Amino acid sequence: MLTLSVFFPFVIALVCAVLASKMQRYTGLLAATGFVPALLLALPLVGMPAALPTRELTSWVPELSLSLLFRGDGFSLLFAVLIGVIGTLATLYAVSYLSADEKFGRFYPYLLAFGGSMLGLVLCDNLPLLYMFWEMTSITSFLLIGLWHTRGAARDGAVKAFLVSAFGGIALLAALVMLSIAGGTTTLSQLNISAVQASPFFIPAMLCIILAAATKSAQLPFHLWLPTAMEAPTPISAFLHSATMVKAGVMLVAKFGLIFGASALWSAILVPLGLASMAWGSWLALRQTDLKALLAYSTVSQLGLLMSLYGLASDEGRFAATAHLLNHAAFKAALFFVVGIIDHETGTREIPFLHNLRRTMPITFVLALLATISMAGLPPLGGFISKELFYEAMLHRGPAFIAVAVLGSVLTFAYCARLLSIFFMPRKLNNDPLPPVVEEERRKALKKDIHEAGPALYLPAALLVTVALVFGLWPQLLERLVRTTENSLQFGALTEHLALWHGVTTALLLSIFTWLLGSVVVYFAPQVATWQKRLTPRWNANTLYYQITDGLHDAATWLITRTQGLALPDQLRIMLLAAGLMATYAVWLSPQVFHPISLPLAIVPIAVLLVGGAIGVLLSRNRLTAVVVMGLTGFGSAAFFLAFGAPDLALTQLLVEAVTVVLFLLAFRYLPGFRDLPRTRGRLLLDSLLAAAAGVGATLLTLSSVRFLAPPISPWYLLNSYPGGGGKNVVNVLLVDFRGFDTLGESLVVGMVALAVVALVRLGKKGEPNPNKPATSSLHVKEHPEESMPVTKEVNP
Repeated sequence: MLTLSVFFPFVIALVCAVLASKMQRYTGLLAATGFVPALLLALPLVGMPAALPTRELTSWVPELSLSLLFRGDGFSLLFAVLIGVIGTLATLYAVSYLSADEKFGRFYPYLLAFGGSMLGLVLCDNLPLLYMFWEMTSITSFLLIGLWHTRGAARDGAVKAFLVSAFGGIALLAALVMLSIAGGTTTLSQLNISAVQASPFFIPAMLCIILAAATKSAQLPFHLWLPTAMEAPTPISAFLHSATMVKAGVMLVAKFGLIFGASALWSAILVPLGLASMAWGSWLALRQTDLKALLAYSTVSQLGLLMSLYGLASDEGRFAATAHLLNHAAFKAALFFVVGIIDHETGTREIPFLHNLRRTMPITFVLALLATISMAGLPPLGGFISKELFYEAMLHRGPAFIAVAVLGSVLTFAYCARLLSIFFMPRKLNNDPLPPVVEEERRKALKKDIHEAGPALYLPAALLVTVALVFGLWPQLLERLVRTTENSLQFGALTEHLALWHGVTTALLLSIFTWLLGSVVVYFAPQVATWQKRLTPRWNANTLYYQITDGLHDAATWLITRTQGLALPDQLRIMLLAAGLMATYAVWLSPQVFHPISLPLAIVPIAVLLVGGAIGVLLSRNRLTAVVVMGLTGFGSAAFFLAFGAPDLALTQLLVEAVTVVLFLLAFRYLPGFRDLPRTRGRLLLDSLLAAAAGVGATLLTLSSVRFLAPPISPWYLLNSYPGGGGKNVVNVLLVDFRGFDTLGESLVVGMVALAVVALVRLGKKGEPNPNKPATSSLHVKEHPEESMPVTKEVNP
């Protein structure tokens, strides 16, 4: 069932890609079945923690000890079921949410491929497999975020998310290599933890794991990618940013904390990092005017809370973190669905344009109210219970930690109130001039007839809100789910139970203080907004990101214009000079013992043909003659292969040469007129010397290679071609067997080039510019505050 859960979404993705043109929006109903095996993992989850973890092993490449190994312990199964639930709801929600002209043949396959990648990530027990699925989540999330690729902001968000995730992926690869070496195996559950902790790789691997987790879970300073990722359609945002992609880093910390938690450095880094991300994310969320932007920064904040709890590496921390993991998935996915409903029915997500929606959208109001109460940590919702656990854990850590935790919670209460203000506050628009795009959206919002959404849109949110409410009113259910992970996360010794009321405790008093102080912040919201504007730093993660990327672009442009931007003859001179230096070095290293080579007489006319072809190109006065004469060298090379007993290479050379000549002839109409390039006498002398040196050097290099520096391996291939590779053609066996990975790599390169060519040929209309990026060079970057988010309506452009 584990293997099926991982790969079934990929199978359904292929089916959806084929049938989307006929099924249109109802492709989502088919896509939802892709998560059925993941939902069925709830059956073995019920037996946890008493049951033993399930393992499924499928041999992949036995010669390299590579296998598809999946392990279903309590934490992995809980995470997988969570992915299945949110994935199913997001897919069904998209059926009614997306417009009729959406590219369903991309949307649903991308969504399913991402879901399968996440399921593989949480269920795999093999380190190379873990890295593969980690990178697959980066690639598929890039495709999802950039789904509306004609938008500049969507392209920027996709590239930014991919670059940050790829940076973390490099760190994860280094960590997994070090762990496999130190632990003596590539199986995660069988790592020798004592050997890892005693290894010199322990600290470097730990730091790499933390870096990878911080990039994926949008922790400071890598939080910059998450807000711009909100350019994706709302169903994607709900799936990626409530229970899947952003939780991948949290999952990494939870699992590898069992290895690195013994070191004080682990908690010393992760707990302050998580608390800082929580407070800063809340601060930025409070200043948003776009509802999805507010939820984006609130996600940064909530992920910081989770990171700090799992970073404690204690029984109490893991218990509290797992409880909040479930609560956050419920209320955050519900809020994304609610914001999608508001955008769908009103045509805007801008808070200043929305007011008194409780009258026209009462069901949406109730759902938003309950989900927001849970996020704010108010009773009787599940968020209150996990927030109490968070306070208890930070109280045991020290006064500085609980102070930051309370500060972040106060700001969380304030931005939750800001989110709910759209249902109460009267229309109050700023009189400052608005950008044209925003002004157009404001006019549309004023004219639109607002009404309640249909059941297909609010039922997924209602189901999640019900879960959040049940978690609060019936905490025993939440505790039962959390306890399924106690063996896998090793907090079985903890005897604490979840309840709404534990008496008057320090955590409860801190919660009351949080609500009171949060109410003060809400009351003085205009003054707080003024302070936030004054305290906006000129430099932040976004400005640094654009400076780095623009700097790299400028450096690459400078290098290209001074090397590849030269005229073709100058480029050829540089290439010949570089090749000559390398050949000279090779000849100098080899023993200078030249043996006479006996060649058949038939080679002489072929050599004359080759030389004649080269001279003929030099003497040609029109392009057609030059191409035809140049073909002599190619066909002469084919004759050489044939003369030396390599008919397959000769045939390949003939085909390549014929295709090349045809392509030249087809491209003639697009080329400039045939002309002689002016050349001074000095440059003519230089060209002559380079040409002579190239000819002499190639000859010397060939003669030097006749005597090998080491015994040749070609006889081994001749002897083992048939018994080892099963083929009588040595060249074919070399390509597909002995050097199969080389051929695979070359095939992938050709495939990628082919895809790039097809993409260029099929380019449609010109995309929009990126509104997030300052229209200046890297030397003069304008202020780009982190809170700025593009105002775009969610329709397929």
